[in-house]
Amino acid sequence: MVRPIRRIVAGNDDGGKAVVLSDGPSPDVLLDPARPGFASTRLWVSDHTPAKVAGIRETLNSPHRLEPPANGTMCRFVEFPPDGDHIAQVSPAEVKAWFESMQSGHAQVAGPHPYMQRTRSLDLCYVLEGELTLVLDQQEVDVRAGNAVVINGARHAWSNRSKAPAIVIMSQHGGVDKSAPEPPSAPHLGDTAPPPANVSELIRRVIVGQDEAGKSCVVFDGPVQNIFPRPTGAWFYELWTLDEGPAHLAGNVDAGRKGRSVMHSPPAAGANWRISFSATSKPPEKKVVSVESGTAKSMDTGGGTERRHGGPVAGMHRTPSLDYAICLEGDRVLLLEDSEVVLNKGDVVIQCGNWHSWGPKSDVPTIMSYVMIGGEFG
Repeated sequence: MVRPIRRIVAGNDDGGKAVVLSDGPSPDVLLDPARPGFASTRLWVSDHTPAKVAGIRETLNSPHRLEPPANGTMCRFVEFPPDGDHIAQVSPAEVKAWFESMQSGHAQVAGPHPYMQRTRSLDLCYVLEGELTLVLDQQEVDVRAGNAVVINGARHAWSNRSKAPAIVIMSQHGGVDKSAPEPPSAPHLGDTAPPPANVSELIRRVIVGQDEAGKSCVVFDGPVQNIFPRPTGAWFYELWTLDEGPAHLAGNVDAGRKGRSVMHSPPAAGANWRISFSATSKPPEKKVVSVESGTAKSMDTGGGTERRHGGPVAGMHRTPSLDYAICLEGDRVLLLEDSEVVLNKGDVVIQCGNWHSWGPKSDVPTIMSYVMIGGEFG
């Protein structure tokens, strides 16, 4: 049975107050008759970057596609059933029909897997549950729950060789076949102490790109390299920063490499992906980093983040961005101006440039994923 995905849309009402605009299962689900149990659940679409956030109430009225708009984004959950014996029996006509149902017949390519594809997109993926094999042209990579995968316009397919369903969260960003410049560095940041051992193991980050012949290949496979402590006691894992859209899909630039510059807000015409760990409901006594020093200050300066001092709750702020915020583990509370929403594992919040803060729900460690897309308040 396909799992419903809870989607909360937060934004501003007609009076400008930050409120919950909608809360319930996403209504946009596309199935594949040839793969019983497969489901693509679309959560949100933006058609341009910087993204429009003012006055937006819904974006799922366009056809359900495999790819995002050319300079836009798309957030979706994909549930992969076990391949079992049936995957080898899927006919070419059934595979073609599925790609066409996703309005992306051109994305189908020949390869070692029936559903081999190449989309014109940068895909930021997180395995929420289960185990999968990422099939490339000449390699295979086994990934599991808790692994992050960046697919930069590369040929690939997802294969579930286990006996249980697997769920992958995807934030897809429209791209073009151009080489990306080397991302900027911030040598003054230096190294930081690792997060407390009771928070989580380091996140494995797999990057897939293309070699000179256009064949898909693994560019990087290892722990996240940029980890920053926050004054609140949380830790930010910076996985990727898109400096400007559309994404450049050619070449093998690592936009999350060690030492690259990061900001609290995303680039005005780009996006960033970070995962936040909060160990407990209280900041650790010995690892608090002053906002006036080191990495904490570097992420609070510039970028357009606005903070409301004396607001209805502590830490109230807003960023000029469209945010795909997803609870990966534990629970978390989204605090708005006159309401709050409790998130559990697998819940998604779409935030449209609204005032908000985040708080603990319990003492269990919480892991959140934030894809922040450059936007405009007005």
